[in-house]
Amino acid sequence: MADYKRMYTLLCKTIDDVIDPLSWIPEAKIYAVHLQKALLQAEDIYISTTPYAEETSDPQIIQVKTDISEP
Repeated sequence: MADYKRMYTLLCKTIDDVIDPLSWIPEAKIYAVHLQKALLQAEDIYISTTPYAEETSDPQIIQVKTDISEP
């Protein structure tokens, strides 16, 4: 099975590493801004869709949740 978390981490780290140097090149600054916005959007999606455990009133039961709004 594809390891999407690992792929996401690799791409985001690489993009993050090149944004600052790219922003110092006047002709490339607009592209650095686009990459930064995309990186922040990807981070928001990743955080809001990653499941986490939340305790319930019964100590033997946990509820698995995400931050995605249910319709």
